[in-house]
Amino acid sequence: MKCLAKIGLAGLFAFGLSQATVNFPFPQNSDCDGNATLLSDKAKAAEDLKKQFAYWMKDMYNEQGDVAGVRSNPGSNEYFSEGVGYGMLLMVYFSDNTTSYQSQFDKIWNFYKKMENEHGLMVWKVTELANKQDKGAALDGDIDAAAALVMAYYQFGDEKYLTEAKTLIQSMKKYEFEENGLHLPGDTWGDAGYNRKNPGYFDPAYMPLFAAVDKDNADFWSSKAYDANMKLYEASSNEVSTGLIDDWTNKDGKSEDDQYSYDASRAPWRNAKAVCWHGDKRALAIDQKIGKWVSTKSASQMSGPIGRSGGNLGSDHNSTFITSVMTSLISDPSYQSKLDEYWAEAVSLGDENYFNQSLKLLNGLLVSGNMPNLMTAGDKPASSSSAEQPASSASDPTSSALNPLQSSSSVFNPESSGALVIADGNVQTLPTLKLSGRTLEMNLFGASRVDLISATGCVVKTLWNGHAAGSVSVSLQGIPSGIYVAKVSTAGVNLLQKLNIR
Repeated sequence: MKCLAKIGLAGLFAFGLSQATVNFPFPQNSDCDGNATLLSDKAKAAEDLKKQFAYWMKDMYNEQGDVAGVRSNPGSNEYFSEGVGYGMLLMVYFSDNTTSYQSQFDKIWNFYKKMENEHGLMVWKVTELANKQDKGAALDGDIDAAAALVMAYYQFGDEKYLTEAKTLIQSMKKYEFEENGLHLPGDTWGDAGYNRKNPGYFDPAYMPLFAAVDKDNADFWSSKAYDANMKLYEASSNEVSTGLIDDWTNKDGKSEDDQYSYDASRAPWRNAKAVCWHGDKRALAIDQKIGKWVSTKSASQMSGPIGRSGGNLGSDHNSTFITSVMTSLISDPSYQSKLDEYWAEAVSLGDENYFNQSLKLLNGLLVSGNMPNLMTAGDKPASSSSAEQPASSASDPTSSALNPLQSSSSVFNPESSGALVIADGNVQTLPTLKLSGRTLEMNLFGASRVDLISATGCVVKTLWNGHAAGSVSVSLQGIPSGIYVAKVSTAGVNLLQKLNIR
């Protein structure tokens, strides 16, 4: 006879569990797993980013009813799909335990959906939050919106975001990618799209995310699309000593106009993101080449558009060109002071127009450790343990680790005391957990896994996964303060215990 009761998230609330605002509050203070060199003063960078974001929200974010758009400039009633992608990402990463921007995220996403064309992709240009100016979509906006939906699932905990992400990812594959994996600039380019490419529209960092969400096409995203478009990046970069990517190329990556301008300005951020999130060596090689050139240039003089071959600087001294090339400096520790110099220069420029301000925020989030890959941010065992790698990973959206409170036999135990329980006919000792400051002390026996779970049901961190024979201590340093549930899985028993981490 089983003496264990099933209990879900609603049951935990009945025991007094209060819901945390978000799962990964700003500032996230990621170290990119040591894959990149980040800003020296992350605390100051976080303060500067919040101030710049406050201006962006006041002058760029425009909400009307259940929709919201990102103005093309302060006071403008013109909106682009790229701004939707930027806005969704910013709402995810600037949410903290004081202010969740989930409502704003949802309204921007509603705007995207209301402006979809027959392919399920947002038209690239809109006026007055209602008037479609074209029927065609642009990949750069779609690809960021899809990634933002995936990140929103991990930040806010609502599974609808994964469902909608999968639908959008599949629409992109059908209408904005060739069978060979090469991207199309949009969905209505016709034959022209097969030979005219915009490398800065493609993002290698997102391919593992899309593969995990769109499992039916996992190989396409992780292999075919990734490889084909990285070859475009590499071909364009290898044409010139500066390593800078061209705005537009042909299908083989051959330069169209030898210009690193506003289109290409997203490319270093996208490559640097792949380095930070995945340790991507191909992306790192491109950033190292660009970084070598950037490291010889003063931030106060950096201006665009830039002639790729000779490195000739233009007259636009703004955050688009300063912070975009800045991201390449994450590629080598010797560029630390130059990285700090470039960020300081961007901050000194103050408030700017929509595009410059948006790029400043996105690039600044990345180089300050505040744009981590939330899909994998909480799935690593504590480094102090001898645990094996988790059997189920947060990189798998269908993994049971992402539905951690679903179980056939669970016990809610507010203050575990080592009681004997019966599970599947076997008598065993219930594991014990005791929180002492920022250390979780546990008694575990046999093969055990301990997950720290937010109130929205997302795994924040796997604290232990392996064999234990008694006392185990795990540090909770770096975990945001709040109410959590520790789930212990061992020998058919799932113990759920509330933890108030201060």
